[in-house]
Amino acid sequence: MSFLPPWMGLILLLLCMGGLAAWVVQRGLTQTVDEQDGDVQSQINRQIHQQHLADLDRSLSEGRLNTAQHQSARDELLRHVLDDAAQAVGPPSGGGLTVSWRWLVAGLVLLSGLSYWLLGAPQTWWAAPLSQRVKIVATSPDQLAEQTRQWLQTTEKRPEDAEAWLTLARLHAAQNAHALSEQALARVLTLAPEPDLWLERAQMKALSVGGVYAGEPWQWIQNVLRDQPLHLNALVLAGSAALSEKKYAAAQKYWQQALSLVPANSEAAEGLQQAVEKTAQWLQAQGAEVKAAGGPADQQPLIQGEVRVSPEVQSQIGAGATLFVYALAEGSRRPVAIWRDTPASWPVRFALSDSMGMGAPPVLSSLAQVRLVARISKTGSAQKQEGDFQVELPGVKTGVQGVVLQISGR
Repeated sequence: MSFLPPWMGLILLLLCMGGLAAWVVQRGLTQTVDEQDGDVQSQINRQIHQQHLADLDRSLSEGRLNTAQHQSARDELLRHVLDDAAQAVGPPSGGGLTVSWRWLVAGLVLLSGLSYWLLGAPQTWWAAPLSQRVKIVATSPDQLAEQTRQWLQTTEKRPEDAEAWLTLARLHAAQNAHALSEQALARVLTLAPEPDLWLERAQMKALSVGGVYAGEPWQWIQNVLRDQPLHLNALVLAGSAALSEKKYAAAQKYWQQALSLVPANSEAAEGLQQAVEKTAQWLQAQGAEVKAAGGPADQQPLIQGEVRVSPEVQSQIGAGATLFVYALAEGSRRPVAIWRDTPASWPVRFALSDSMGMGAPPVLSSLAQVRLVARISKTGSAQKQEGDFQVELPGVKTGVQGVVLQISGR
């Protein structure tokens, strides 16, 4: 990409054309003056020659010159007249000037065409970002599967083609293969680290683990907002992430900020306004529930216990490792509650409640029993990574206290 935008290049070209026009005009005026001076000199020479010829004829008639002398002097005089005439005619005047004017007119026509093509279509000033260039046109499952196969081959042949990787990521997403989409987006971001692509990856990562934004997805969203506090897509996604954790006040704040960035009567403004009003209703209902119960009902612990680690595992846990405790409905991968902490010592106590849910049913209190998962992540990722330590405990009844989760391996 050029460091100068096209409109600046056109201005420079216009200045050059203006300078050329000024030079041509000045040259034309100079040639006009020279031609005028040449015409005056020619007239003076012609008068002198005519006077000289008259003197020769008078000398012949008075007898001061004989016929031979008269003829010789007359021939000499005619040679001078011819020489003066040849110098006066010279090369055709104004030829170079005509050519210059033609080039000037052609340049101005070209400049006008470029101005209309570029300045008349501002979207062509810069190449569109990668996140806006890739569109998926396939609709049927067969079309999506066939295009996915083709683009997999393309990425193998051109591993540095960011557009190919992004196309593949969006084809996976269209087939709800969110984990594969997130992996392809990770490759895209090594080649083209655009903020919108980081947000897309955060969304795919969260969807791949049942809508959980805790960990890396939240971190990626916050990174974009740290660099660009008024990034519209980041604010909208941050509101959705906060809502998934039932953080209604935070969701409302993000969406109000986003609402201030879109046109007042647009479709986007209407959708954001409805989201802000809905969160206000949830906040009001939450306040009424707290007031009636004398405390936050959704924060009442439903499952309590502690996580212990074996000496072998503890010796391999680095500083800053993150502990996750999930409650999942039996037969489902989607957490109904998630607790996280960065322990400084072991064992660690935990408590799960409805407030730690994903913002959609089922909630923890609606289940008779769940499957508990405790996992230690070295990276802080909500999704299991190679090298994580984990333990699962099925058939845990809701309302139990004193659950012990012992982590002794991977």
